[in-house]
Amino acid sequence: MIYHVTCNTDDNYFQHCCAMLCSLFENNEDKKFYVHLLTHGLAKKSVCFLNNLCQRYQNELTVYNVDESKLEGVKFRKNRPLTKAAYYRILLPEILSPDIDKVLYLDCDIIVLGNVKELYEIELHNFALAACQDASPYTNLHRRQLGLDLKGKAFCSGLMIINLDYWRKTGAEEKLIEYSKRERDKVYLHDQDSLNYVFKNQWYALPYKWGVSPLSIAVLDNSQKYFDYIEYAFEPGIIHYASPAKPWFDVWTPQRKYYIKYLKLSGFSNVKMSHVNTSFRFQTWISNLRFYASKYVHPFVPNILELVIVDIVNLFRIVYTILLAPKKINKLILNLWLKKYL
Repeated sequence: MIYHVTCNTDDNYFQHCCAMLCSLFENNEDKKFYVHLLTHGLAKKSVCFLNNLCQRYQNELTVYNVDESKLEGVKFRKNRPLTKAAYYRILLPEILSPDIDKVLYLDCDIIVLGNVKELYEIELHNFALAACQDASPYTNLHRRQLGLDLKGKAFCSGLMIINLDYWRKTGAEEKLIEYSKRERDKVYLHDQDSLNYVFKNQWYALPYKWGVSPLSIAVLDNSQKYFDYIEYAFEPGIIHYASPAKPWFDVWTPQRKYYIKYLKLSGFSNVKMSHVNTSFRFQTWISNLRFYASKYVHPFVPNILELVIVDIVNLFRIVYTILLAPKKINKLILNLWLKKYL
């Protein structure tokens, strides 16, 4: 059996793409993969390197030079902007051959640790895709943009098993392009928002072990079984470095070791690590503490105890603000309190 897999990259993310594909091949050596790489103007030496990497594991590669004209006018957020490469996957029904009905999509900031066979075996007849639940929407505005009600859930598009037949039959590509170009008050998650808007209530929820994201908000809910918590914490299927702190930054983060390991195994030699400033480094250290609390403590803490702890922390914040804030702020707080209660 041939397992079709796809990803987007450009020269900026090529290093990370090598680590991701190497991790997929290393941890699924008994499988035959056909890699469909979506890019635009990727350097010839990079294409050559990927060809050699795939051949080393007896896998195949096709590189698609994406026509970006269809993506003219797609919207980007102002902070941490991306390139059009982020939107390539919404063109998959047109790019890939009609005889490919299912494909595994992987972001380049992912490391695969598990056996992906179970993902391909999911029956997606009435679903557009399978993915893990995301922590979004982030605000009421974001929720309204996605067309979700109060109970509506969004998925993370970093790893998806895509039902291409469903996309083609429902004309999904045109709908995704239309939403991606739509004027919005604020852009939050680029093409992930497009996918969630078009496919709301049409996606299959994967176990959270396929969406382990260090230093990001962990989505843990009552729909999980005990073994889901154990697999999430100790037997992850993928590591998705979705937070601002990436493993190629020169600051230590949890599970960074996997990226370093598979980048080295890939044979990539011109490794580039990005320098971060002192402020970002401090924020990352705080996030590291949050990560370990989320991994080892949060799944086993009763909801009522968590609420009590949060209220206690908020109480200390209020006392701290009143006692130590500048006099002007204290005066402002007092005036607001007097207007409200007197």
